[in-house]
Amino acid sequence: MYLYKQTYLKNNCELRNALRKILGVGWHKAVLCCIKAGLAYPYSINNLNLYHFNVISLILNGFTWLDIKIRRLEKYQIKILIDIKCYKGLRHLNNLPCRGQRTRTNARTRKKLKLNLNV
Repeated sequence: MYLYKQTYLKNNCELRNALRKILGVGWHKAVLCCIKAGLAYPYSINNLNLYHFNVISLILNGFTWLDIKIRRLEKYQIKILIDIKCYKGLRHLNNLPCRGQRTRTNARTRKKLKLNLNV
């Protein structure tokens, strides 16, 4: 089992599907990464050695925004919304749904969890 950017890649999984578990890597980027690394289609994580893993990690770092950068950008954008005190920012601040969901009956999950955004 390989650990990459706080994401565990399962042993039995096919390489392209395992790469999709990383935040910021979808189907298209996973396929491009496998092509650039020169790994064929039915390649699983079990067959991956350390050299191929390092090649894949270099490719991913080179042409994608990954886990930490994406999360940092999302927090920064929410902080801007809160600072300018727009409606969406106030909804984030009060831990309420901000995309038009109904709050009278359906927002129990968001209200009960009181997700702390640490912004």
